Amino acid sequence: MSTLCLWNEFELKKPPLVTIQVEDTGFAKHVFVDINRYLQHQTAPVALEFNQTAALVGRLMARRKSSFRTMPGFASVRKLNEALCRLLRLDLPRDLEHFRGALPDVCDDELSGEMPTRSSLEYILVRLLSFYHLHERIRQCCVKTARYFGQMLSNNFFMEFLTVLLAAIAKINNISKLQANNCAKLYNKLLKQRCNFPTVEKHKFLPENYEMPTQLLEIKLTEQTPSEAKETNPATVTLNTQPSAVVTKMDRAMKKAKADVGIVVARQKPKSSTETAFHLDSLATVDDVKRFIVRESKARQQTPKNCVTNSMQNHEWLSAKTIFEQKLKAKEEAKALNIFRKFIANKI
Repeated sequence: MSTLCLWNEFELKKPPLVTIQVEDTGFAKHVFVDINRYLQHQTAPVALEFNQTAALVGRLMARRKSSFRTMPGFASVRKLNEALCRLLRLDLPRDLEHFRGALPDVCDDELSGEMPTRSSLEYILVRLLSFYHLHERIRQCCVKTARYFGQMLSNNFFMEFLTVLLAAIAKINNISKLQANNCAKLYNKLLKQRCNFPTVEKHKFLPENYEMPTQLLEIKLTEQTPSEAKETNPATVTLNTQPSAVVTKMDRAMKKAKADVGIVVARQKPKSSTETAFHLDSLATVDDVKRFIVRESKARQQTPKNCVTNSMQNHEWLSAKTIFEQKLKAKEEAKALNIFRKFIANKI
């Protein structure tokens, strides 16, 4: 295996997912949030459009595989389709979900827990590098394909087919920039947390003398403003010089009648009687926390929408109660009170 192109190894051997007890799990909260935010981007409508457009390119290539086989530019279409298929087989969201599942449910600076090893994180970083460079290859193929078939389109060859193909390639190129930027952001954030993960001597993933890139560059996305569009496209100015439609007295009267709708009155939304005010200062002692747990457990069963902790998931509420009880059994009342107050303050 070449150490210089470790990210280019498709059949990369995955290290065993092992968890080790650590004293400080506060940094895991940032790792969980970053991965969760990236997975939300992967399920957004833009990502679905990317997959649909990639499938369209594959169907268009198969349709003209015989008639375009001797064209030099068609090789770029085949390479683009191969890169899109490899991106699909990479399945980066699956690896991220497995790694996110190994993180502890409750994270705090004063709370110990089990964390995955550094080798598992390095495997995720290498997969992110593969994802980033694959999108770079996709954009290169898009530019070569558009340059060749754009010349054919200017010569009026295969007008209908090439118009659809160039539109699909342009869409893939634009969405590829967004996905590459999201990947670069996640890589740069996870690389900073690399030193916090525990290491195991028997489970070394990276070869010796192999250095990870310190930062992935984001692509600058330039959007043209309407004023710039008018300056660069003089045809838009000439279109505004056309004579406007004739407005009669009846049209002006109807427009005035529609415009006279009165004055908008601002009304304050009445406060619902079901809303309950909660102050963190009410949890001053261990007895206060015990009474709060009993009251909230009953409220979550009877009226879950009106309870104070309605924004918390069931497993989060159960974890908070369990940790509080464990610290009380260990006769660490101050630590139990501090951890429970922090957890409630972060979730509410």
